[in-house]
Amino acid sequence: MSKKYPRLERKSGLYLKPTPKKGRGVFCDRDIVKGEILEVTPSLVLNEQDTTHADETLLVNYTFTVGELTKETRAKAGLKKHELASCVIMGLMTFCNHSEKPNAEVNWHEKGGTVYHSLHATRDIPKNTEICTTYGEGWFDERA
Repeated sequence: MSKKYPRLERKSGLYLKPTPKKGRGVFCDRDIVKGEILEVTPSLVLNEQDTTHADETLLVNYTFTVGELTKETRAKAGLKKHELASCVIMGLMTFCNHSEKPNAEVNWHEKGGTVYHSLHATRDIPKNTEICTTYGEGWFDERA
């Protein structure tokens, strides 16, 4: 593995399953240990114009905000204001549902002009338990 690029990973045994009132959710057929990395995957950064278009489609429910990005990443995406941009995660963590008491967390970082997202367990998760993150305060209020 190059030091410049993170290793793309996914824990063996992750699967999607229908969940009541939520659509689909992410589960694992094995126990998960607190701190375990469940997935590392690249993301597509959407500039301000692309974010506006995505917000008018089903993608609005699958885009994530980004923070301050490097000059290299901003240039690749044609991005001027990161607060008006978003990204689409190219992995299973996109299907993690919201919980007020999440058992996993999504983090992002950059390498070589690409944004990567990682999903890791914030506590032990028994096998066949839904893996949930938090969408943040007000996410559901904005969509009511």
